[in-house]
Amino acid sequence: SSGINAEYGDIILCCIVLFCLVFVVLLSLFHADPTLVKMNSPGPSERLSKEAWTDKAAGEEVSNEVIASVERIIGDTKQFLKKVAVVESNLGRAPGTFRAGYYGGIFQVDRIGFKATQDTRAHPALKAKIHKIKLAYGIDWLAADWTDARKPIYSAIASRLFISNIPLPLPASLQ
Repeated sequence: SSGINAEYGDIILCCIVLFCLVFVVLLSLFHADPTLVKMNSPGPSERLSKEAWTDKAAGEEVSNEVIASVERIIGDTKQFLKKVAVVESNLGRAPGTFRAGYYGGIFQVDRIGFKATQDTRAHPALKAKIHKIKLAYGIDWLAADWTDARKPIYSAIASRLFISNIPLPLPASLQ
């Protein structure tokens, strides 16, 4: 009878050790990959106006909003992003900004430039930025399409990512 009790004690001890091992492994996985911890997060951290998500929305207010947000998440450009929007489309107000068949939006990001913002092989630093975009806006950037860039937030993200792919310091002006 005492042999049976000792055997059950050994089995219980093995189960406890196994449970602890599994728990430690799972805990280390969650600690190593922040996306696993964020799976149950309440949603995007950035709150934007309806216009920021609206096709063909334009103007100074929505442009300033998306620029400020994107620079908070991906990095400051010291007004360079704003200068791009002004020169390229007059903040989306220039005729032809939303012409048929062209989807670059306020920042006039062309199709090739947009695709470059999703090329994590050629630009490995994009991975961390794309992760930040997912957390901040709930956007799966690798699944985004160039046609989405008619929305100010997508156009701003694409422009900022494209600029970040260039391994040179930001110019002081566009001249």
